[in-house]
Amino acid sequence: MSWALPDGIDRRPAPAWLELAEGLLRRGQRPDASLEKRLLGWLGESTGGAMGAGCALEVLACCHALPRLAALLPADVWFALLDHLLVTVGDAGGIDMEEDPLGHQLLAGELPLTLAYLLPEISACRKLKAGARRALSCGAVDLLDGEGLPHARHLVLLRPLLACWTRCGVLGEQLKGGCWSASAEVQYQWLIRHALRLARHDGTQAFSNGARGGWCAGLFKTALESGDDDDRRIAALVLPGREKQANRRPGKRALPEAATHSEWASVAVLRPQWSRSGQRLTVSYGDRSLQTELSCGKDVLWSGAWELDVWLDGQPAAPVADWEQLCWVSDEDVDYLELQIEIGGHGLGGGLWVQRQFVLARRDGFLLLADAVLGEKPCKIEYRGCLPLCPGIALRRADESRDGLLVGRKPRASVLPLALPEWQLDRRIGGLVQSDDGLQLRQSLHGRRMYAPLFFDLDRRRRSRPVTWRQLTIAESLAIQPPDVAAGYRVAVGTEQWLIYRSLAERANRTLLGHNLSTEMLVGRFSSSGKVTPLIEIE
Repeated sequence: MSWALPDGIDRRPAPAWLELAEGLLRRGQRPDASLEKRLLGWLGESTGGAMGAGCALEVLACCHALPRLAALLPADVWFALLDHLLVTVGDAGGIDMEEDPLGHQLLAGELPLTLAYLLPEISACRKLKAGARRALSCGAVDLLDGEGLPHARHLVLLRPLLACWTRCGVLGEQLKGGCWSASAEVQYQWLIRHALRLARHDGTQAFSNGARGGWCAGLFKTALESGDDDDRRIAALVLPGREKQANRRPGKRALPEAATHSEWASVAVLRPQWSRSGQRLTVSYGDRSLQTELSCGKDVLWSGAWELDVWLDGQPAAPVADWEQLCWVSDEDVDYLELQIEIGGHGLGGGLWVQRQFVLARRDGFLLLADAVLGEKPCKIEYRGCLPLCPGIALRRADESRDGLLVGRKPRASVLPLALPEWQLDRRIGGLVQSDDGLQLRQSLHGRRMYAPLFFDLDRRRRSRPVTWRQLTIAESLAIQPPDVAAGYRVAVGTEQWLIYRSLAERANRTLLGHNLSTEMLVGRFSSSGKVTPLIEIE
C-alpha cells in the first residue's frame, strides 16, 4: 500500500484505530472499549464524505486488515466495517474517471477486487469481482493511449496507477479470469515500459518532486515479474542498483526504441538510447502550458513549464488555444518534435502563431530548442523564453561572449543563443541570463517574424573546446533577405561544425554559404570537405 503514494501522504495510509488494532495484534493483546469507539467514530466520519486518494488508500488498508480483525472485533462491529466498505464500492460508481482516475481505480476497481479475493465465502464480496474487472479494464484502456501512455494531464499519476494495477495484477493471478481483459493486460505491459522510459537517474519520475513519483524498488520489482524480457533488460540499464544485472545480461537482440511520442497523450520523450546516465528530454504539452525536462547524467538541468512571453508593439500576445503537434521524426540521427500554438491579444488580430522545435541529435550530442514567432504585419517583436532551472543548476556565463555553461554536479551543457551576436557589444537587442525564474532568453527585432533558437552542446568530450557561432547571410534571387524571412547559423565546437536553417516566410529557393535550399528547416553536419550532411530536413 505504500507504493507511489499521492502527494501529501508520506507514509502507509491507515486510520488511527487501525494502527491501534494492528499494534494489539502484534503484541497478542485483547482490545478494550476504546478501539471499538474509535472505529465507530471513524465509520461515522467517513460515511458520505468525499473520497480523495488518501481516504481511498485508508479504506484499502482497512480492507486488507479485515481477515485479521475478525479475531479482534465483535461480530457486529466487524460486519459494520464490512458494510461500510461495500457501500463505498457502490458509491465509487459515481466517481468520474476522467476527473479522478486514481480514486476511481482504487475504489471502483482495486477495493472490490480485494474484497472478492479476501472474502470469497461471503456472497456479497464474491459478486464484486465482475464489476471490479470491468472497472479496471475500462481504466487501463480508456486512461492510456493504446500503447500504455497516460495523457499529459494524468502523467503525474503514472506511478500511482501503476501501483494500483500492479497490486490488482498480483491478486488477479489467484482469481479465475484474472483482474481485467486481455486488452487491458496489453496496456498494463506497455505502461511498465513507459515507467522505465520516464525514470530519472535516481529512479524518480520525470516532472515529479513528491512521493507519487518517488523511487520505489518494490513496485518495479513486482511489476517486472509480469513484464517481458525486454523490460527486464531495459530495467537493468536504467534503474538504480541494477548495473551488475546489466553487466550479466548480454543483449541477444536489439532493444526497443528508447524515444517515443504520442499525439493522443501529448507526451514525447527524446532519448537516443536506454542509458541511466544518457541525455533525455521529456516534453508534455497537454494544454496551453508546455512542460519540458532535460536530464544529463545525475543532474536534471531543468523541469517544468517553458515560459513564453511575446509582445507585439508593446501589446502582450498570449496563447488562445492549446499546443498541437506538427511533426515527429525519430531515426538514427535525431529525435525531432515540432509543436504549434496560436497566440493573440487585444487589438492584435489573428494569424499569430508560435512554432516550437526540439531537435536532439543522437550521435552529434546536441540539443536545439527554438521558438518561431510568426505574424503577418510588421511590428516590434519582443520575445522572452524561460526554462526553469532545477536547484543546484547554475549558468556560468562567459566573460565577453553571450554563451554560457550549465553546471550541476559537473559542467553539463554549453548554451549558445544563436540569434544574438556572439560578442556582448550591444546588450539592447537581447541576452541570455539566469534569473529567479530560470534560464532566460530575450530577443527583439522589427519585422513580421522572429526565430529564437538555443543550442545546447551536451557532449562532455567537447566541454573544453572553443565554441563559436555566426548568423549567416541568406539570399533569394540574388537579394539579401532580412531576418524575418529566414534564419541561418553556423555553429562550431572545436573542429565539429553544424548548419541550422529555418524558413520563416513562405518556402522559396534561397542560398546560404553556397548551399541552395528550398526546405522549411534543415539541421546538418559539416564534413571536413565542407559538404553538409542533413541530420533532419523538413520540406
